[in-house]
Amino acid sequence: MHATFVDIENEFGELEEEVVRLARFLQRIGQADPSPDIQSSWEAVHVCASATEKIYTGCERIMARLASEVDRAPLAHADGWHTALLRRMAHPFPDVRKAVISDDCYRRLDRLRAFRHRERNAYGTHLDFDIVVERSLEAVTAFDIFRRDVRLFFAVRQTDDRNDQAPASEPEGGAPSG
Repeated sequence: MHATFVDIENEFGELEEEVVRLARFLQRIGQADPSPDIQSSWEAVHVCASATEKIYTGCERIMARLASEVDRAPLAHADGWHTALLRRMAHPFPDVRKAVISDDCYRRLDRLRAFRHRERNAYGTHLDFDIVVERSLEAVTAFDIFRRDVRLFFAVRQTDDRNDQAPASEPEGGAPSG
């Protein structure tokens, strides 16, 4: 379990760089001309949509690793697997683990999953500037909640593992003499 946690923390580090850069970009466009020219708007849509897609995909990669290494049951990449993976992480996996992510995190990530589908299947000129910026702002918050939930999951799991490995206490009255 420790190796999985280390690998996921490394992934969080890389994702955080994307999140920080996206947040800076969003701050910059928030301070810019409220009605940008067509080219500036197109550029902002592409930067925000791409970064948002990468953030969600990184979260999905972490969830897929959890399905494979913790649940020991990776999902086949068939129709609907993205939704199934997200749903699995929001629910306990029988006899293996509790839910990894909260209902709030699930709802936020599901919106980003749907956005990613739209972003991947539309030209930038067909994406609405305001919606893209809104989803990008949501991605920054969703990442923080996702990281918190996953870290909490591992902290609880490590505590449970330590408790399972603790030696059984001696019977009252001390060890039997022999």
